[in-house]
Amino acid sequence: MKYIAKSLPKKGKLKNGDHFGFYEDEQVQIACVADGVGGNACDWKASEQACEDLVYFYKNEFADLGVREGIAQSLRKTFARIYWTKGQCEGMLTTLVAVIIDRQSREYFYFGIGDSLILKFEEGAMEELTPECEFRIQPDLLPSRVKSGGSLKEGTCFALMSDGISTNRKNYKQEIALVLGSENWESKFDEIMYLNQLTQFDDMTLLLLKD
Repeated sequence: MKYIAKSLPKKGKLKNGDHFGFYEDEQVQIACVADGVGGNACDWKASEQACEDLVYFYKNEFADLGVREGIAQSLRKTFARIYWTKGQCEGMLTTLVAVIIDRQSREYFYFGIGDSLILKFEEGAMEELTPECEFRIQPDLLPSRVKSGGSLKEGTCFALMSDGISTNRKNYKQEIALVLGSENWESKFDEIMYLNQLTQFDDMTLLLLKD
């Protein structure tokens, strides 16, 4: 799948509390968005570390378990490391949403922690995959958050976003659907991000995946 993404800090904010990541190799594609909790320490570090660790632990420790189980164990270790942080950034916390595609079987998996969202756009319909949940979940329970979406259909698209997007504009789902349904989706993406900047109140991140 192809992707396009942009992450913008709140106006006047020095460090962006959001982060996104995209990784692919012969076996897997991993797309993620994280939104560090601003009321806690080091929101910028929490989001960046979450996206980077999810991929790092999968590649270096759990890839042999298979895609779903490898990601599940990577998710567990990613948040355990965040929870156990000491020093200046102790207590940091972040949302994390991800779509993971097994490139061999064309099966996809996904998960959501916190209030960031994943939307699936398929056959003209938009579906929310990740309802809001707690920001802090016991690490041993995190593997169960990884869900199978089944086989990836031709033309299926995904949108991953922080709440800086989902609570910024009332018609955000319709606007994202217009982008994903457009042949010139890169240009439409820029238009939507510009509109979001006009009313921006928080860090905002949008990552789109298109088959």
